Amino acid sequence: MTVKRKPPNFLTRCLIEWHAGRIHDPIARLRYLQSRATPGSKLQHVRLTLKNVTVAPLLALALLGPSVRTGSDASEKPNLANRVTFRSLQQLELTPRSEVWAVEQRRDHEVYSNGLRIENRYQAPNYPRVYRVYPLGAKNGGTVDVRTEPAGIVFHTTESSQVPFEADHNVDLTRIGQGTLSHVSLNHCYHFVIDRFGRVFRIVPETDVAFHAGKSLWADQDAIYIGLNDSFLGVAFEGQTRDISEGAYLGAAQILSGKLLVRMLLDKYHIPVSHCITHSQVSVNPGNMRIGIHTDGAGDFPFEQLGLTDNYALPLPSIYLFGFDYDLVYLKSTGFRLWRGLFLADERVREEAMTRNLPVTKYKMVLRGNYRKIAAALDIKESTPEENE
Repeated sequence: MTVKRKPPNFLTRCLIEWHAGRIHDPIARLRYLQSRATPGSKLQHVRLTLKNVTVAPLLALALLGPSVRTGSDASEKPNLANRVTFRSLQQLELTPRSEVWAVEQRRDHEVYSNGLRIENRYQAPNYPRVYRVYPLGAKNGGTVDVRTEPAGIVFHTTESSQVPFEADHNVDLTRIGQGTLSHVSLNHCYHFVIDRFGRVFRIVPETDVAFHAGKSLWADQDAIYIGLNDSFLGVAFEGQTRDISEGAYLGAAQILSGKLLVRMLLDKYHIPVSHCITHSQVSVNPGNMRIGIHTDGAGDFPFEQLGLTDNYALPLPSIYLFGFDYDLVYLKSTGFRLWRGLFLADERVREEAMTRNLPVTKYKMVLRGNYRKIAAALDIKESTPEENE
């Protein structure tokens, strides 16, 4: 007879997180948190999923292997041969880039050459987009770039009320959708919303700022972006991010329209594929130096169905550049696909710490100091977590 372990209560969860925080090696900490997961949770689910899905070999080794290298192996040289890079992932587009142009532009809608139609009746202009970018490798006080073109796309779910997508619920589906569109328009929440019927609505013009990302950051091989409200476009799907065991949480019509919209935006603004990520990958809390204030798009986002690479495999810049951490709550809100990015980022931190002959904890303190310096150079104002909701 199998005894089902109950989910940890608040006190137990705090004790688990306290103990995990005392485990300095990131791989050992990840394995400890996985061992404390309740049966049926996302952390436990990864054991079953790994049997049938090919994932990054390093992740499989970390979770299931009999032995792994620890942070105390300072004499070993890191193996960087298989490191995932942004540039290599940018070359893995699933479909060739082709120009998309506007066929018809009217006050209430637009039509594009790839079949995309954008409705403008909920459009609400905000203030113009102007933002600063910190070049990677530059010293504090170095020249920052000032830009106005969007640098990437952050994907969201509206997390609004839902009813079954069935004909019998058509009245409620329409009512909820209209309420959601009115709310996000009034508050300038996103640049685009794709409703449950697959219709694309422009909320905030691409030339303006939308309040979609809160405290957030991303980076590539050339530059650091902090505060993605200003630099990235926000594309939201009407729906709720569900447990990964429930499967895809977007409808077929939403995915089709999303693919057309993404292709238009990538062509129009020359956005790199590696700059198309979910809110869960960029959300941060500088107050406690943890990632994942928001976890929409954390489980099973359909990157490939939108014509993109599986960007869950990208190492998270918040971890490897600035020493941010994650907790049990964040891990339980994500799936093994996103774990690849977590693991690769942790590996990079450990490798860099080894090359500097520093313990991981001390190296993270250095990285966190770098975050504060760069945020100051970009004139990023601190705010409370409540201001990011």
